[in-house]
Amino acid sequence: MPSSAFTSHTESDWGRWLNQLADNDFVYIDHFTSAPLYRQIHRYFDRLRADHEFSRAAIGTARQRQVETSVRGDFIYWLDRDTDGELAELFYLLDELVRHIRQQLFLSISDYEFHFALYPPDTFYKKHLDQFQGQDNRVLSVLLYLNDDWQPGDGGELKMYEKDGAETLIPPLGNRLLLFRSDTVEHEVLCTQKHRKSLTGWLLRRPTSLNQLI
Repeated sequence: MPSSAFTSHTESDWGRWLNQLADNDFVYIDHFTSAPLYRQIHRYFDRLRADHEFSRAAIGTARQRQVETSVRGDFIYWLDRDTDGELAELFYLLDELVRHIRQQLFLSISDYEFHFALYPPDTFYKKHLDQFQGQDNRVLSVLLYLNDDWQPGDGGELKMYEKDGAETLIPPLGNRLLLFRSDTVEHEVLCTQKHRKSLTGWLLRRPTSLNQLI
């Protein structure tokens, strides 16, 4: 893997973060990627947006997809390792993330799926689980926020509903990585006051094809 993808994370860092994930069902990590890779991802996102490559997101499984803006208001672009070869270093980074999770949490991860997500001002995503009812393929949810100069009052926080009844607000700060369990952690995206950008995806038990994605 290219050495420039990560900032200087140690095995001790990974152990601490993944222990927190195991204990609390979520963890977030600031300054996750190197600055050059973060800028590259950001530029690629902005170019796709300028080229009108984003589509309105839907809810439900592939067979029951429907656009419901009263539930979620984001626009998305699904990433593909071949099509989006310019982001090769990002895919190496995701491979390394999977390797650490397999080794330290003993989870069986065989694939992942990722998209860029754009929430325009005055949009949100109501409280939900990332795991579809009656399915178990999504193991962990992964977000990398791409919002520079985010300020209190800008909205767009991810509200986490913890297993002990507590609620945690996580601001979508640029280069912040968030990991949480897809099957147990209910969450919502609060209404944003300006464009909110992220890389969003899931680590999977079994491979999936793009036509099965939501």
